[in-house]
Amino acid sequence: MRSYSIFTILVLCLLILLVDMVAFYWLQSITILLTSSFFKLLINILFWIFTTGLITAIIVLKIKLDDINPRRKHKLISSLYGLTVSSFIPKILFVIIISILFYTNYAFSEKESILIIPLVGLFSGFLPFLIILYAILKAVYHFKIHRHKISFQHLPKSFHGLKIVQISDLHLGSFNYRYKTLENAVKLINNLKPDLIFFTGDLVNNYAWELRGWDKVFLKLHAKINKYAVLGNHDYGFLI
Repeated sequence: MRSYSIFTILVLCLLILLVDMVAFYWLQSITILLTSSFFKLLINILFWIFTTGLITAIIVLKIKLDDINPRRKHKLISSLYGLTVSSFIPKILFVIIISILFYTNYAFSEKESILIIPLVGLFSGFLPFLIILYAILKAVYHFKIHRHKISFQHLPKSFHGLKIVQISDLHLGSFNYRYKTLENAVKLINNLKPDLIFFTGDLVNNYAWELRGWDKVFLKLHAKINKYAVLGNHDYGFLI
């Protein structure tokens, strides 16, 4: 597992804070459209609770990282990473787009701009957030088959019609022991009726214990000739 220095972590937190300050500034142009002062205050409070909570969690996790159980550490880092990416990228896009619209506005009148620009900026922030959320929760488990027909001039006739299935980078730790999810991929592979199955590395994220329980899933893989695997760079992690 790659480790970052406390300086790098503090720079990241400072960057998050700066982006959030600018995002909050533009957020006021949206909340001003609300008639309820209660909802305005609530939105402001929730915004800064999330920001301070995220930054605090990142710093505390870095300080306490070495004292945390490896399994718990892995889950915490994965969750925090997903939370940071899913919030940071939409805010950056929100800030960039609403800034461009505000400072280069030639299409709308001043009165129209008060309503349209904040709403377009808000949409530009929510859209990537929803896309990232969908990718994390759903799209990542939509397994696809890519077919390639390979021919060589001097390939022996015995290789004619040979079907090889190559799978890679499963990173089982990210599945959090959701065995049925991967069983869908196993069914797709078996339906291809492969002669050979090659697994080309990165079975885990960082730790060998991520493999526990997955043997019953991989035993369902069938190949007419045999199955082979090699280690990837992530597979040279801590064997505990």
